[in-house]
Amino acid sequence: MGTSGAGKTTLLDVLAQRTTMGVITGDMLVNGKPLDSSFQRKTGYVQQQDLHLETATVRESLRFSAMLRQPKSVSKQEKYDYVEDVIKMLNMEDFAEAVVGVPGEGLNVEQRKLLTIGVELAAKPKLLLFLDEPTSGLDSQ
Repeated sequence: MGTSGAGKTTLLDVLAQRTTMGVITGDMLVNGKPLDSSFQRKTGYVQQQDLHLETATVRESLRFSAMLRQPKSVSKQEKYDYVEDVIKMLNMEDFAEAVVGVPGEGLNVEQRKLLTIGVELAAKPKLLLFLDEPTSGLDSQ
């Protein structure tokens, strides 16, 4: 929480180990233990920007995330079943077959934001899910 420019995104970038500029020093611990090289694979990060393949449907986008990011030991059917759970959890049933499209066409702002959250949930992060202003563009319902 904070005003624009207060550093919320920078803090999340550092915590999620997604910083590409500057020098970060110090130790980062999870449950009292130093982070290992698999930390990023165990986390998800919902960014402010909603970047999606404009020719894919909502369901295809979620399946792509699940197939690419869940462990290979999880069967394709289990991944697809989990995607259906995510669709239901985020109330996306009515537009699951809609093509994403470009901003201003295709999905509306709220649907795009839900898809952004859904893509990270479909990856099924084991440890943490970082959310950078996840409700911007959503109504209070």
